[in-house]
Amino acid sequence: MKRNPLYILLCLFVSLTFIVACNNDDFSTNSSLKLAFSNDTLRLDTILTGIGTSTRQLKVYNRNKESLVISSITLADGSNSGFRINVDGMKGSNFSNIEIRGKDSLFIFIEATIRPADSDIPFFKKDSIVFLTNGNRQDVKLYAYGQDFLSLRNKEITQDTLISSQRPIVIYDSLTVKEEARLTIAAGTRLYFHGSSSLQVHGQLTVEGTLDAPVAFRADRTDNMFSYLPYDCLPGQWGGIRFHTTSYDNTINFADIHGGIYGIRCDSAAIDRKKLTLNNTIIHQVSGNGLEMTNCQATAGNCQISNAGNNCIKLLGGDYEFVHCTVANYYSWNIKNGVALAIQNEKGETPYPLTMAAFRNCIIAGSSGDEISGSRSKDSSIPFNYYFSYCLINSVEEKNDKIMNVIWEKDDHFEKMDSEMQKYDFQLDSLSKAINLGNNEDSRNYPFDLKGRSRLNDEAPDAGCYEWIKKEDE
Repeated sequence: MKRNPLYILLCLFVSLTFIVACNNDDFSTNSSLKLAFSNDTLRLDTILTGIGTSTRQLKVYNRNKESLVISSITLADGSNSGFRINVDGMKGSNFSNIEIRGKDSLFIFIEATIRPADSDIPFFKKDSIVFLTNGNRQDVKLYAYGQDFLSLRNKEITQDTLISSQRPIVIYDSLTVKEEARLTIAAGTRLYFHGSSSLQVHGQLTVEGTLDAPVAFRADRTDNMFSYLPYDCLPGQWGGIRFHTTSYDNTINFADIHGGIYGIRCDSAAIDRKKLTLNNTIIHQVSGNGLEMTNCQATAGNCQISNAGNNCIKLLGGDYEFVHCTVANYYSWNIKNGVALAIQNEKGETPYPLTMAAFRNCIIAGSSGDEISGSRSKDSSIPFNYYFSYCLINSVEEKNDKIMNVIWEKDDHFEKMDSEMQKYDFQLDSLSKAINLGNNEDSRNYPFDLKGRSRLNDEAPDAGCYEWIKKEDE
């Protein structure tokens, strides 16, 4: 049937009128109508100068029924502050006539790159995003601290060297200590490792941290992954510290090693010579093994070794002594594949005699029901010697002459165990069975705990690296 042309034109007119009517929002000019924001202040923490941050998000809401035109969205300090914004997909520092319909919202994305200021200490930077709507001015404040740093790229230490810096040192492409060379790292030095870089020691390493100025080994991301979660809480961000076969007589005192693929790895060496002395040190939140030692001689005292995707401590053969150490595996970033303590004297068909693995005044704890894994060769002639005394251990009870005064119990009584926020504090709370469990004789070389508190002021020292101190409200 043939349509009347007049009828077709009438239908088109009605359709167009309907479309225009649907899209002809009434933009209010009422100055009392205001915007709302997901945050009134955005803090980007400490930013290494010259390096861009991850992107933060701000949501702008029009909670009114009426549509609005935002006359301008502006960075108050322009490009001088180092902050950058992106408004609904457009980059810049000044935006005009942004429409936001009634009961709708838009996104603003914020980044920052702070210019160097030749300062040893962090310096404050601020800016604000200013919104002008119908003559009404609103703003969201932006805060950050900039931190200047030094950098080392594929650096090889070929002679005795001291590293000391008030600024962080960012390591690119690893730092290597060659055989016959000694690297000394002064108290308070902070080494930030980029990507998969690591510290490779073929010679000798001495870390001279103190209680008030520990040496830090960590990744170089200083911003947040989420608003509540700093990258500094994540494992697997850099390599770790590896002592190769030729490396002996290494000393680490008051160090904080965290966020790596592994913490410390000691390769096989002669067990009649000390490979590593580890005191007053934290190894925390690694994706692999925390402290991995193969067929070498080492001692550790007053150390916290915690939260490893594999094992907090893995020993394959060798001769070891641990005193006043807290070994705690509550790794929760993803699936935990190991335990707090794993001991072996054979790998494949290769024997690794375990001359001794002694644990005195220690805590071995974790989220599973058994936090010790012992793998012993079927060949009984291969030594598999261990000793536990005055310890609190989450494992299956064992009774023999190698066990003395051990409490076999799953005891999670620590100060803070927040897996959601990835915040852990392995100091004891008042219900811990580790309180007064230790032996005074084994504490003689460690009269102070990892916080510098005396172990000699009450009935007996506590097991682990932290001494419980009663609070006023307890």
